[in-house]
Amino acid sequence: EERAEFWLAVNAGSMQEDDDQLGLAHFVEHMAFNGTSHFAKQELVDYLERIGMRFGPDINAFTSFDETVYMLKVPTDDPVTVEQAFQILEDWAHGLAFEDQEIDKERGVVIEEWRLGRGAQARIRDEQFPVLFKDSRYADRLPIGSREILESAPYEALRRFYREWYRPDLMAVIAVGDFDSSQIENLLRKHFEGLSAPGSARPRQTYPVPDHAAPLYAITTDPEATSTTVGVYQKLRKRPQHRLRDYRRQLTEQLYHGLLNARLDELRQRPDPPFLYAFSTSAGLVRSRDVYLHTAGVQEGGAERGLVALLTEVERVDRHGFTQTELDRMKIDLLRRFEQAFKERDKRDSGSYAGEYLRHFLEGEPSPGIELELQLVHQLLPTIGLEELNHLAEQWISESNRVVLVSGPEKTEVPLPVEATLAETFRAVVEAEIEPYVDKVRSGPLVAQSPRPSPVVEQRNIEEVGLTEWRLGNGVRVVLKPTDFKNDQVLLAGFSPGGHSLVADEDYTSAAFAAAAVGEGGLGEFSRVELEKALAGKVAQARAFIGELEEGVGASASPQDLETMLQLLYLAMTSPRADREAFEGFLARLRASLENRQARPEAVFQDRLTLALYRDHPRRRPPSLEMLDRIDLDRALALYRDRFRDASDFTFILVGNFNVETIRPLVESYLGGLPSSGRKESWRDVGAETPDGIIEVEVRKGLEPKSRIQLIFGGPAEWSRESVHGIHSLAAAFRIRLREILREDLGATYGVRVSGSIHDRPKGRFAFTIGLGCAPENVERLTKTIFAEIDSLRSEDLDASYAQKVRESQLRRRETDLKENPFWLAALKLYYS
Repeated sequence: EERAEFWLAVNAGSMQEDDDQLGLAHFVEHMAFNGTSHFAKQELVDYLERIGMRFGPDINAFTSFDETVYMLKVPTDDPVTVEQAFQILEDWAHGLAFEDQEIDKERGVVIEEWRLGRGAQARIRDEQFPVLFKDSRYADRLPIGSREILESAPYEALRRFYREWYRPDLMAVIAVGDFDSSQIENLLRKHFEGLSAPGSARPRQTYPVPDHAAPLYAITTDPEATSTTVGVYQKLRKRPQHRLRDYRRQLTEQLYHGLLNARLDELRQRPDPPFLYAFSTSAGLVRSRDVYLHTAGVQEGGAERGLVALLTEVERVDRHGFTQTELDRMKIDLLRRFEQAFKERDKRDSGSYAGEYLRHFLEGEPSPGIELELQLVHQLLPTIGLEELNHLAEQWISESNRVVLVSGPEKTEVPLPVEATLAETFRAVVEAEIEPYVDKVRSGPLVAQSPRPSPVVEQRNIEEVGLTEWRLGNGVRVVLKPTDFKNDQVLLAGFSPGGHSLVADEDYTSAAFAAAAVGEGGLGEFSRVELEKALAGKVAQARAFIGELEEGVGASASPQDLETMLQLLYLAMTSPRADREAFEGFLARLRASLENRQARPEAVFQDRLTLALYRDHPRRRPPSLEMLDRIDLDRALALYRDRFRDASDFTFILVGNFNVETIRPLVESYLGGLPSSGRKESWRDVGAETPDGIIEVEVRKGLEPKSRIQLIFGGPAEWSRESVHGIHSLAAAFRIRLREILREDLGATYGVRVSGSIHDRPKGRFAFTIGLGCAPENVERLTKTIFAEIDSLRSEDLDASYAQKVRESQLRRRETDLKENPFWLAALKLYYS
């Protein structure tokens, strides 16, 4: 309501750059915010912020290989604002100023964005893209470009790219939202009918990714890499999308990948899993190629084993096929997803429509509407059988156009497999004995024995905010807020004071990981794998947590699956299931994620900062392999049961599309059926406080010329709604101020993060944090600049324009927040807790 998405799409990106322009398509995008025909220098961003739009969430743009897209999310309750939005779109289309001074200032910002993206993954990509895109222009046209060209490109090179590629035959304007369509059409004609294409326009080419007969391999190590991955890319021709049979093919592929991914996830949960995660998909790679991809993250030294497991599952399907029970479940799930989308068709976010229309313009993706798509799914899904699915991958897999990418830490004692070993793996899997998959399914109800219900014994209505509050006979408090914000959504939050603050320090690690570790085992009589199968066609989930100061449950469901959601919640609180094998798999995945953590400079910095701030407090130590050794499953289960054995001090909040009277019997049964003993408890202060005085932490680590600055201020504060609002407002205003100085004036950083908070538990304290990335040589200068601005803020009033921007942004955001279920759930959770 009273919002619209206005996008300008340019069908040109880094692939259209000449050799002297690498990175300039993206640079042009930056210049769109640095002066246009109607907005000098920074006036454009200044204007948008004054009307309540935020740089990032409401004003944004991106550049990729093949396109550049500008996005505005604007209020539509003021016709002047809408008119100005179209003036901005028109300026972006043909009115960028490109003043020499502004170009030079923005060079630093673009280089800082380049710097921000550097690291192990960037270096691995630099080595692997030339193999993946062998003999293609895509291999050396990353949108971020070349630092050397960004630093030295002449002004004319930027203007030339804009002049040659920003033209009406390569553009589209997309408008979606709450507006009068005839008014928007008039604005479109007014601002864009007059644009004319240049007389001798350069042809826009679609660049190929050439075929290759033999498989290609890229095996890459990096000293700062923290994980090992293996991926098999089968490059495919670009498949058409616009015919009915193309749509049927897409549905078939969704079923195939869904079925295969379910099997891969089942393997992941074994005690000694061959991979930490794995998935299969087919999608667009670039404009001229599709790809069939199966990839996995594996334990250190496990690349070959992970690849064998991936290939074996694909081969298992090819030899023995999927089972009918697997297919039946997957069809139910797929149909349900489309039915959900249909139910939400009038509540769908405008941005998702805009994204669909963008793909239609750029790549020809059809956009028939969910009504027709649901009809097609009902029509086509029954015609897709096992025989067709079982051999689908045969159409994709061959040695030609195959690329195998492997990457991992640079360790002589744990080398990655060589090319010959990987090639032999493919042959060995084809020759191996492979047993058929057995689909193990558990039947029976989720809750074996119905709980004894407790009735509502007290009711209170809070009409100002549309709440109904119940007290059940077992002491449970239930807060209900029915809404019509979403047609197919109900959210729940349940919580109770205590958390792992109540356990001894020696039990802290087991308690902190208890919910995750126990959750791996499933619920009641069902293992996690069996539970996922039993929930086919259901849109419902519930997951327990144990935090420092409270324990609780988060849950969500479609209105038609509310009972299932409450059953899962009931089981999570009363019937946790410890599974030793699932626990071992859980630990194996955690170990792999921590094994090389200290190779990453950012992790080392954060860990040392945490240790300095909390003086090695036993409950604030950074994650480590030693920490995992302290998790005991039996102790974790006992602590978990203790935290949830008495529901009498629990509060449950439900927000979404439900009827209070209809839901009442379910609430009385499943929430009223929770155990209750009247235990009186609260959280305790574990004494994890930051010390007084100034703490300085300096970390020198890393291969790239990049630095990170973090300034953290904290101390006693009294919590109130006003004080929380005040510190949030200060952070928002100061974020704008520092962006103007450090990014726009100095060109010395890509962005500045500023946040402020006040907590009332366990003690009233505030935290105010400023963080940014920059070049190492700029650390001292930028730090001094920030402190000078802090001193200025202390001694004199901030200019009133900042308050106006923050106030308008808060008002605009509140207008939309008040119609979002997650906002209401979070707000009610805060005040009830």
